[in-house]
Amino acid sequence: MQRDPETVHRTMASIKGKDTGLEMALRKRLHQMGLRYFANSKRAYGHPDLLFLGARVAVFCDSEFWHGYHFEEAIAKVKTNVPFWEKKIRRNMARDREVNEELAKQGYLVLRYWGKQILEDPDAVANEIATTVRHREDLLARAKSITKKTTLAYIEQGDSYLLLYRNKKKNDENEGKWIGVGGHLEPGETRTQAMKREIKEETGLDVETYRYCGAIDFLNGNQTSERMYLYKVTSFSGELSPCDEGTLAWVKKSQLYDLPMWEGDRLFLPFLEEVSAGPIRLLVYYAETGELKESIGPVYLRKKADRK
Repeated sequence: MQRDPETVHRTMASIKGKDTGLEMALRKRLHQMGLRYFANSKRAYGHPDLLFLGARVAVFCDSEFWHGYHFEEAIAKVKTNVPFWEKKIRRNMARDREVNEELAKQGYLVLRYWGKQILEDPDAVANEIATTVRHREDLLARAKSITKKTTLAYIEQGDSYLLLYRNKKKNDENEGKWIGVGGHLEPGETRTQAMKREIKEETGLDVETYRYCGAIDFLNGNQTSERMYLYKVTSFSGELSPCDEGTLAWVKKSQLYDLPMWEGDRLFLPFLEEVSAGPIRLLVYYAETGELKESIGPVYLRKKADRK
């Protein structure tokens, strides 16, 4: 049976899309807990119901029917105009996936809650949101106080990168892993000067052209945090010489991810190939055991001229 278009229009227009009871129940509790947020904000893709901009957390309150909770069971109970509602709900579900993916690309953590979760225990949902937001705020605050600065460069030649297998230095936290070439900034050095110096010292090569790819903040339990400036070197001169910290080797890009490396490195390596994009910011949080616990980002920054 075809439904009258005007009837459909009136029905859809009467459905409340924001400031619903579900949202208001959460807002009240979160506000009482001292959290501040944007409601139905256009500042982030998909207009999250609750947006914690500083912590980069986006919260959605999803009604079961409209967002496909137990979709196959739910649609089987619909008795009239089944094709219309099935198409509508499937489109909503696809849209939710699209929003999740796009927000993740922008460095947001997406939290979605079904209406029944919120109605049954709004305090539990509010507590989970608050814990998540405050934890991410704490990580980002720690990143702002970082004083240890390093560089890391991946030198490109054809379809390969020059990598360093760390197997020579005593008490090396990178022992047994493949990484790029880099090291600490010396007093008075810019990040680019440090990158060029480290490459010369560790490989014997002179950097000619390069691209600044972004900054990665590493937090490791209670240990000293580090900000690493990432570079891709696209041309160089000189002869490759041995490194006293490990074994240098040209590794094909297609084999890169088969090597033992830090899990956080796998998050930023793809951006070496993003020529048209601006630099990124990424926060990586490791447990004291070296296990990757979580990350915030990567987030693209607006393009800026590199500091020399």
